Amino acid sequence: MTNATLDANKALVLAHCDAVINRHDPDAIRNQLAPDFFDHASGRKMSADAVIAHSALLHEAFADLSVVAECLVAERDIVAGRLVWRGRHREEWRGIAPTGRHVEFRGMTFWRIQDGRITESWTEIDFAGLEKQLTE
Repeated sequence: MTNATLDANKALVLAHCDAVINRHDPDAIRNQLAPDFFDHASGRKMSADAVIAHSALLHEAFADLSVVAECLVAERDIVAGRLVWRGRHREEWRGIAPTGRHVEFRGMTFWRIQDGRITESWTEIDFAGLEKQLTE
């Protein structure tokens, strides 16, 4: 792959993070995901509308939700990222009543890119660390 392709793949991932977390932009999400997108964290194919619904739930639970890529690495058709999310817990999340606390949690995601669209993702997020912030 050329450096230009690798850079384009990283730009797509950054735009996708921005669309899902920072702005909740359904039109952008629809354009970024392949029709057969598979989310390995949930173990299933997810339509763009399912990803949009998931994004909406996150934004309901966490006010001022944002994500920043601390590091992105691209090789072949994969982009790997180390990410940090921030927000304020304002609605119930995973059975935890709203706390009003500001939270920061980290995770890593791998995205597969084909023909300029995201076809797969593998995500590991430190939900235990997030839950600790909300319950202690």
